Amino acid sequence: MKKYPKPTNELERIKALKKYAIMDSLPEEEYDAITKLASFICGTPISLVSLLDEERQWFKSTVGIDASETPREISFCQHAIMGDDVYEITNTLEDATFVDNPLVTGDPNIRFYAGAPIKDENGFNLGTLCVIDTVPRELSKQQKESLQLLSNQVVSLLKLRNKNSVLETAQKEFLNFVALSKDLVCIANIDGNFYKVNPAFTAVLGYDVSELEGESFFKFLHPDDHEKTILEVEKLSNGQESISFENRFYCKNGDLVFLSWNSSPDPTTGNLYCIARDMTSDKKQQEKLYNLTTDLTAILNSAEFSIIATDIEGTIKQFNKGAEKLLGYEASEVIGLQYPYKFHVNSEVESNADALSKEYELSIENPFETFVYKAKTLKAADSQEWNYVNSNGKVFPVQLSMTAIHSETGETIGYLGIAKDITKEKQAEDNLIKNKLLLDESQRIAKIGSWKYDVRSKELIWSKGHYLIFELEDLPASELNAAYRNRIHPEDLVMLDQLEDNFAKSNEDFKINYRILLPDGRMKYILEIGSAFTDGDQNVIGMQGNIQDVTDIKIAQDKIADKAKEINDIRAALDEAAIVNISDEAGVLTYVNDKFCNISQYSQTELLGQRLYSNDLGTEASILVRKIWLYIINGKTWKGELQQLAKDGSLYWVETTIVPFIDNTGKPYQYVAISFDITAKKMAETKLTDALINLEKNNKELDQFAYVVSHDLKAPLRAINNLAEWIVEDMPEMPDDVRKNLGLLRGRILRMENLINGVLDYSRIGRTKIEKEYIDLNELVGHIVESLVPSDNYKVAISDLPIIFNAKILLYQVFSNLISNAVKYNDKELGLISCTYSSLDEFHQFTIADNGPGIEEEYHDKVFGVFQTIEARDKKESTGIGLSIVKKIIDEGGGAIHIETNEHGGASFIFTVPK
Repeated sequence: MKKYPKPTNELERIKALKKYAIMDSLPEEEYDAITKLASFICGTPISLVSLLDEERQWFKSTVGIDASETPREISFCQHAIMGDDVYEITNTLEDATFVDNPLVTGDPNIRFYAGAPIKDENGFNLGTLCVIDTVPRELSKQQKESLQLLSNQVVSLLKLRNKNSVLETAQKEFLNFVALSKDLVCIANIDGNFYKVNPAFTAVLGYDVSELEGESFFKFLHPDDHEKTILEVEKLSNGQESISFENRFYCKNGDLVFLSWNSSPDPTTGNLYCIARDMTSDKKQQEKLYNLTTDLTAILNSAEFSIIATDIEGTIKQFNKGAEKLLGYEASEVIGLQYPYKFHVNSEVESNADALSKEYELSIENPFETFVYKAKTLKAADSQEWNYVNSNGKVFPVQLSMTAIHSETGETIGYLGIAKDITKEKQAEDNLIKNKLLLDESQRIAKIGSWKYDVRSKELIWSKGHYLIFELEDLPASELNAAYRNRIHPEDLVMLDQLEDNFAKSNEDFKINYRILLPDGRMKYILEIGSAFTDGDQNVIGMQGNIQDVTDIKIAQDKIADKAKEINDIRAALDEAAIVNISDEAGVLTYVNDKFCNISQYSQTELLGQRLYSNDLGTEASILVRKIWLYIINGKTWKGELQQLAKDGSLYWVETTIVPFIDNTGKPYQYVAISFDITAKKMAETKLTDALINLEKNNKELDQFAYVVSHDLKAPLRAINNLAEWIVEDMPEMPDDVRKNLGLLRGRILRMENLINGVLDYSRIGRTKIEKEYIDLNELVGHIVESLVPSDNYKVAISDLPIIFNAKILLYQVFSNLISNAVKYNDKELGLISCTYSSLDEFHQFTIADNGPGIEEEYHDKVFGVFQTIEARDKKESTGIGLSIVKKIIDEGGGAIHIETNEHGGASFIFTVPK
């Protein structure tokens, strides 16, 4: 897969391209002239001004093709912008990069390409000026230099275009500012003619712009102000940079307005640039103030506010009763002193003086000037908050309004300061701030927020709690709605849009749930309620409401729903598998399931409302039921077996658990009984008990029988054995064949006696309880080896055996039988016998191995049968019952035994005993 080149500064390059705002712009002759010239100089049919953004190359100017753009990934120019020199491909069919390019294999069938980078003043290659041909060729050095020079001209055009755009934007902004200004703005000449006026002239004077432009402003000027105005204009014509003055103009309706002018001349054109402000209302206010001067003392003393009047230098001339009360000074103490005297905090005065100095670019050193500068300069009252200090040193906030006092001629003769104690207002404001903080904190804790939407202004306002829930920073009103919609779950947007449409039609209160998605993938559940608010005429002018983050509630509800489903599933499973009934605190049945009805043979109608466990302890109530009832009414769970009577009179058994449900007072309010039908189990137990009694009786009879048989069988054998011994004693020199036969007879008698003893031992295994004890197997096996294994021609190896808890006599039989067989059937000159041990997870494992003839695999199970031998009894004296006794002992003990043939001969008996 081909990789397409990108400059290392691609992101900055794209930003630089977008700064010129040229992409997709209309054709321009200047660019077309350059492409035509490039085509002419290089002698190619195609020439382009190509600019590359993220996805495409766009052609600002073209010669020879009609296309406006192509994908960037197939463009030649993407390679050209990677360097600073002319990029040339003399024959595309011989170039591996472009031989299969769609622009080579198809229209316009490019065979030759040369592109000079269009590099802006910051070094970013924005695109190329390129020439293209359909036949191979090569540019001369002069042609390449010309192409590079022309690409530089494209950059110059871009820079010029950008500067023109900035100038046009600035001009539009300035014209809009002038047009929208409430002040009167005009251009005039020193002859007194209006050249240009803004719409504010129409608003103030009532004349159309056409009635003013070209006319002398003296035409509209009050006659008494002509001379003064001429003098001011002469100052400008004489080179003064700016002037400020006042005069009076006549409106179209005959009214007179006072205008305050600020003017500056243009030395080149001689034009005057003027700004005027309508001061009529201020003048009227000053006139009213002047007219009331004679009553000033009475007003000052009767006012509740602090009123202090000064002359133009700041000397206190009037100090009313309100000031005395507020500041704690007598008027006689302060009249004649310099304001602000001790009434203000020095640091506050200095701070305001510095701020004024910076704002108006001047130096204010006189403290009094800090209070009156704006009133003097702006010709209007200046009101702001200050801190007063009373005679006791107490500091408190006031709203101080400072106004200039004028004489009849308009001259400023002093200043009037009116102050109001705003301590309560500030406290209320502080309380409001604290309450807002408290509200914000309360909303944060409660996870709620509030909002308000003004239909007329389209302004959306959120509380801080709302922002916290949506996890957004404070946003301008113009961006808030988009941010809000961006957070809404896509599936819920349609629902909210439909709600807004319905609300616009009905104006009814609403309540809705929706979801919001956060950038990290988390989802919140929101409950929103809202209502309309109206103006004085009951017209709906907006909506307002609250939201609540109910994510935790939703999760809890889901958990409750899941738990309810789980409970219902459990109940359904119980109903399916168990007999269930529920009764109230008095024992009256309120619920029974089908299994209860089936086993009792009563219908639900017959059972519901009946008292299953009555508190009426009459003589008819059974002792067991009374005990159960007394148990469960104390809040305890009862478990046990009950025999109950069905509708048809039959009896059935149930295993029951009765669980009391406890209320807040600790008393049961209902009982849930879960039962299982154990009738079959109880019948089986009865049969098993009878069988065990019979078995015990049979075992006793069998023991008695075995004893009788053993005694009756052994008695003749002893007699025969005694007779044989007597014959041997009486005939010391009998023939060898007779002696051999008598020996054979005595051997058969011994085998018969051993067989009888073995049968008795086998029959007693598992029927006689033998006490267990701790056994040292090293000692036990050692004794067996000493008693059974000849020391001359046998070698016995015993590993470290454990001490275990078991029946010693039984283990003795197991080990002695296995070791005895290993000796009895060994056919080697040196017999080898080993006893090893392994500890398993739950068992002790022992292995008795020998080097004898071994046992064929087909006999591995057979040898454990009763009376089974491998060799004829004439060859090896055996009863055939020893291994069967071993297996029965091990099986009865919970272990297992099996035989394995050793690799070098012999057999291994491996058996396990539970730990």
